[in-house]
Amino acid sequence: MSVAAKGALVELPGRLVHVRVGDADEAGLRVLLVDVRAAQRALDALAVRVAARADQLALSGRSAGAVETMRAAGAVGARQARREAARAAAAGELPGLVDAMAAGRISGEQVDSIARHRDRLSERDRAGFDAQALIDRAAGMPPETFDRLVKKQANAVVGDGGLGDTVARQTASEFRHWFDRDTGMGRFAGALDPERYEMLTNTIDQRVASLAAAEKGATKNQHLAARALVELVVGSTSAGGSTRSGRPSVTVVVDHQTITTGRHDRTICQTEQGHDLPTESLSRICCDATLRRVTLDKRGVPLAVGRQHRTATDGQWAAIKALYTTCAWDGCTAPIGWCQAHHILEWDNGGRTDLNNLVPLCSTHHHRVHEGRWHLKLAPGRTLHLHRPDGTHHSTVPPPMRC
Repeated sequence: MSVAAKGALVELPGRLVHVRVGDADEAGLRVLLVDVRAAQRALDALAVRVAARADQLALSGRSAGAVETMRAAGAVGARQARREAARAAAAGELPGLVDAMAAGRISGEQVDSIARHRDRLSERDRAGFDAQALIDRAAGMPPETFDRLVKKQANAVVGDGGLGDTVARQTASEFRHWFDRDTGMGRFAGALDPERYEMLTNTIDQRVASLAAAEKGATKNQHLAARALVELVVGSTSAGGSTRSGRPSVTVVVDHQTITTGRHDRTICQTEQGHDLPTESLSRICCDATLRRVTLDKRGVPLAVGRQHRTATDGQWAAIKALYTTCAWDGCTAPIGWCQAHHILEWDNGGRTDLNNLVPLCSTHHHRVHEGRWHLKLAPGRTLHLHRPDGTHHSTVPPPMRC
């Protein structure tokens, strides 16, 4: 490394300390954050190059491997060190990846997605994994959406539509419980595949809503969720051991062509929170399910029920879940199951309970609109414009999409 380059890195922290933030307005903060993200990506690219060089030196016995080097010299945790080492390994096999990071065309999180899904492919399958096409599409794409895109391409290369990945996650599911004598509390830990996770959490969320409605003034919180879980589990069997009537709820969003003719290049088969499912799972779920047909064009054709009902119907909620996996607010990741349907033009002011007048909002942002007097405008194609209480424009949220 040249003396000038080393000097620039040594001086960088001192220079950043003097960046003024306290007098910036929101527009200024957004401009500043663009520069911050660009700098972060350039530094991430440099860290990848360091990790790659450490692995080169390790081959000749002149250095520890990338993980050991990153941990020892960089004062980072094992997870971060492994992440940077994995990025370096991917960069070694994918020409142009580091340059794309340094130029800001792809983020570290997006590189992680490529590395993670590529690592599960065999050497033969990797030849059909078009990483360059993914790099070209990465710019401006949210990390969650990009991850689904990468996963879809990896599944297409394997040719099983993600069935192997789903079976592996089902096999890896686990549940543990123990009594913590220090706190006097029972504790739980575990992991579930996406389908069973949503089946469980949807059932708990429904019971929480029922408890909150029955106990006026009750808040939907973790305490109420604990009560709901106990009531559901303890009350799920009778004295004779027979199971209670009723079925768990999981919503699957799937395109019509996949249902009628099977998997294709642009298949969509996801849970309501955006987790991909293999079409084999769809066949099993449909054996005993309530099916709703939601017809959407490129803009999302609304279901028209006008002003007969104030609240969104089950059919409209199915349509909303077909469009959104999270709260519609800019940058909010609250899952769709935590949201309420908000009327863009309020019901009291003549607003219709139609899909083109509804967006899902989590409790925080629903309060911000009503009590905080923020304004939302939904354009054709479902581009959402957010305006502050004084009428100034805050941000524009592009239409939701499922890859």
